Amino acid sequence: MTAINWPVLIGFKLSWFALVLFQNLLVIPVLLFVFWSLWRCSQSERLIWLALATLGITLDSVLQYSGVLSFNGAAWLPLWMLVLWLVFSLVVVQVFSVYLQKYWLAALIAAVSGPMAYLGGAALSGQMQVSHTTEAYIALVLCWACFGVLSGWSRRFYA
Repeated sequence: MTAINWPVLIGFKLSWFALVLFQNLLVIPVLLFVFWSLWRCSQSERLIWLALATLGITLDSVLQYSGVLSFNGAAWLPLWMLVLWLVFSLVVVQVFSVYLQKYWLAALIAAVSGPMAYLGGAALSGQMQVSHTTEAYIALVLCWACFGVLSGWSRRFYA
């Protein structure tokens, strides 16, 4: 087990709150943090980061299109949500993936924490809504379980 990358973990937590609470107002400082962190990564980590960010943005776009998520009148994901995926994918590569090596555990952790993050973000942001149907919760749990497994699996390409 490797040591926790505390600067990235703390930076992610601060970035999450900054983006959820202030949306586009704090995009630039968060992007500066992301680029600084990526500068310190290996080329293979950057490629996996880009793949996970693209997958996450696609996932949220599908969830928005299907009505599971919505953003106050927006037809597309808002900028702050796109940047949130950039910073989240960074922390997955730099911190979380080491703990997601057992796929059943990765699926369980992600299936619980992903939907909880959406619900927390919706409660704090005032800009995002999560559908409160059983189908929506099932979709979130399944999507995040798969994302967790893929995140753990991706570690083999850079660790």
